[in-house]
Amino acid sequence: MTINNHNCLEGIACPKCGNHHRFKIAVETLAMVTDDGAEAIGDMNWNEESDTHCAECGHHARLKDFRINPRSPNFPPDPEGMNDQRSAWAEAAIAAFRLATGTDEEDALCDLLADLMHWSDRNNYDFEAAFTRGRDHYEAETMGERP
Repeated sequence: MTINNHNCLEGIACPKCGNHHRFKIAVETLAMVTDDGAEAIGDMNWNEESDTHCAECGHHARLKDFRINPRSPNFPPDPEGMNDQRSAWAEAAIAAFRLATGTDEEDALCDLLADLMHWSDRNNYDFEAAFTRGRDHYEAETMGERP
């Protein structure tokens, strides 16, 4: 996901669907009010605590909850809000593998995958089918509009 916001929406994306184009944000402004209605005049102000709604999926939270993690701005959508937890489970598995094998961080994922292939061979599992099924799970867990 590439985000091209460079003005007032810079660093903002819906954590549920990934939208980064349009939001409803509660603002504070001056208005000229008459019997015929109201017209906003002057600046509009909002802050991190402002009530915010995604115009695409309707997700509702404070503006600060729509801020993109500055370390990882390219995360795919997380419609269930579970992918941080899923990543933590995978991190625990890799940490256990590294501890058991002594492999370095750079090689840990590919070595673990290779060892899982060996395990699959010895335990009558179809690794390719499991990998395809895992990819299907990943896609379901990251569904959402991608810009």
